[in-house]
Amino acid sequence: MAARPRPPSAPTPEVPAARATSPGNAREPALLWMHTGTARVRTATERHRLTRGQGLWVPAGLPYEIEVEPGSLALPIFPAARSRSTVISRPLRVDFPDSWSDWLTHQFARSLGYLRGAADDSGVLDLLARARPADAARGHRSPPPTPPLPVSPEALTVARALLQNPSHGAGVDELARSVSIGVRTLQQQFLKETGLPFARWRTAARVAAAASYLDLGHGVGWTGRQVGFATPAGFTKAFRAHTGVTPRAYGPGRRTGPPADRPLPSALEAQLDAHAHGGAEGGEIGEPPSIPASRTWNRISDFHVLVWVHRGTARLVVGGRRHRLRQGDVAWLPAGVRNSITLPRDALLLPLGSRPGSSAAPPEHALVQGFPPRAEGFLLHTVVANYSFLRPEGHDPNAVTRRFLELSCTPDLPAAAGGTVASAVTRIVEGFRRDPASRRTLVQWATELDVDARTLGRDFLDVTGQTYAQWRTQLRMTLARQYLEEGMTVGRAARTLGYADASALTRVFTRAHGMSPREYRRTGWQHTDEELILR
Repeated sequence: MAARPRPPSAPTPEVPAARATSPGNAREPALLWMHTGTARVRTATERHRLTRGQGLWVPAGLPYEIEVEPGSLALPIFPAARSRSTVISRPLRVDFPDSWSDWLTHQFARSLGYLRGAADDSGVLDLLARARPADAARGHRSPPPTPPLPVSPEALTVARALLQNPSHGAGVDELARSVSIGVRTLQQQFLKETGLPFARWRTAARVAAAASYLDLGHGVGWTGRQVGFATPAGFTKAFRAHTGVTPRAYGPGRRTGPPADRPLPSALEAQLDAHAHGGAEGGEIGEPPSIPASRTWNRISDFHVLVWVHRGTARLVVGGRRHRLRQGDVAWLPAGVRNSITLPRDALLLPLGSRPGSSAAPPEHALVQGFPPRAEGFLLHTVVANYSFLRPEGHDPNAVTRRFLELSCTPDLPAAAGGTVASAVTRIVEGFRRDPASRRTLVQWATELDVDARTLGRDFLDVTGQTYAQWRTQLRMTLARQYLEEGMTVGRAARTLGYADASALTRVFTRAHGMSPREYRRTGWQHTDEELILR
């Protein structure tokens, strides 16, 4: 790769104001953390002004508005996917020292979900999600917990669907059909893996959701309907059975908790300090944990991706060629070519943007630009605007990719090397994307495209960095992960990808990932926005 040019010394754009109204966090809590500047957050009953270093925990189901002032930057951080219940039931302010800035930025990156093993069980967010303010000592009741999740992929898919939508009206037979298993099998999975019969598990999930709504001040009748109970009497009976009190008695008692602006509860401070210092007690948050080493899966994308090394260094592999990226580097990952990124400890890499493009590009077109430190704020703003709900009015998500290509003296997207054979490689990439089950060999492709097979094989290796057989397997593995994350069964994924049966896909998948498809669905991934496909 050529030496990294520095962009011309043009003024860095100012970070504009941003806002969001009623973001969609119906079942997911969020931590709104101020990286720099000032923001205002409003709920129906409260007003919060946040300044640099301050965070506001917003419980799931609470509508809010956030306005970020010009020159300011707020990062919306979401907990790991399995943190489904709202334990802290009202907004909570937290002050983070400057030393936590990189670690919180890592938590934002982790919540985007593009790194392998990103959904771990450590960190301040999980402590916040599990901790309870010191209400018990004041005589307040604790909210009923969400029932434990099953581990079988089919039952887990059903459980997550019901947690996302407690009022889901489908019966157990319809839910079993939706994941292609029998009713008895689904019921056995729930009983064996959660300790609860399916019907009781579903009711417990509805009661936990109802408690969250009651905590927020919603009426009993509205809450019962919202979580799927057909009658007020049925809601009251189920709620009392799980909590020991009626919904009407529960609500007022829970709403007399501590004010939103009170300091971080001492019990929670102790947990945060214990996490930072390996068990020591104290009233300060202390130093943050280290940012762990991480990496993306090998991947062949159907779009071009722009990534930025925010901290530390990174090792990039594009089409079999290795590149070392330094802090401040922004790299272009071309579509149709295998890529992977490895990050050492304490390194941070963030996606800046993407563009559609199915044409393969030569590895030389893994363009790299080195950006100066003064651009850091605007680049971080771009990440937030492109990959979260918080963005300026009239935001253009493609502005950063256009500017990068202009600075690289590449007015158009990188294209495959000129010539008939390179065009044939692009045709193969696009054709296989449309039909990943295709069994055509490279010789058959050469005949169909009227090119020499040996030359086609050599050019395919030059353009993609892999042989045709290696590239086809890698693309199928990329699609297999996507299908599994979308809830597709292993058998159906195998048929879609052209494997003889589920066992054939399992053998190839396990060899490529070190885990079976079922293990991957259970532990190896975190749901991501479809726009962000780096894995």
